[in-house]
Amino acid sequence: MDIDLLLTILEYVGTIAFAISGALLAIENKMDILGVMILGCTTAVGGGLFRDILIGRPMPLMFENPTYVIVACLTTLVVFITMSILHNFKMVESKSYKIAYTLIDSLGLGVFVVVGVKLTRDFGITNPFLIIFSSVLTAVGGGLLRDIMSARIPAIFRKHIYCVAAIVGSLLFYSITYYTNLYPLASILSILIVVGIRYLAFYFKWNLPKVKINEE
Repeated sequence: MDIDLLLTILEYVGTIAFAISGALLAIENKMDILGVMILGCTTAVGGGLFRDILIGRPMPLMFENPTYVIVACLTTLVVFITMSILHNFKMVESKSYKIAYTLIDSLGLGVFVVVGVKLTRDFGITNPFLIIFSSVLTAVGGGLLRDIMSARIPAIFRKHIYCVAAIVGSLLFYSITYYTNLYPLASILSILIVVGIRYLAFYFKWNLPKVKINEE
């Protein structure tokens, strides 16, 4: 498969996945339709905006190609209408809903890890640290904005080794594509490892060490 076509497909997949996760969180927080659309779009394109500012891109992709914003808006609208028809907000407390939300969010995370590495390289960046940092920022930036706008502590700072999964995925994709041209294989493996780590962390309640404070 042509790498440019693969990258475009992955960008749309990631945009849709993150738009869904942002819209679901907005609905969970009882936001109106405008809030749902803004939160969904912010989650979908926020990380890419951070990346483009970091690497010095003159025109961020979300403005250069507004198709991604349009896709994110349409996705959030579909989610809003679907949830309005279902009219069952008790489902957000169910285990199946939480699993589905985690998998959708993890898919977006994994996809944007791959997209972040590829787009940063294509811009002419060769510094490995900057490439990995840019990739992780692409992956977690939208979720960071989503959580801040929802008035909650960002997931990357508190649970399910969110950021760690992005770092592992970006390192894997960077390493494979540095020594080979197996971009499709590297993309699939990186996305799967991110989703796998996130799901296992969710299922087994894995978290990074925290300081335990005795409140007494």
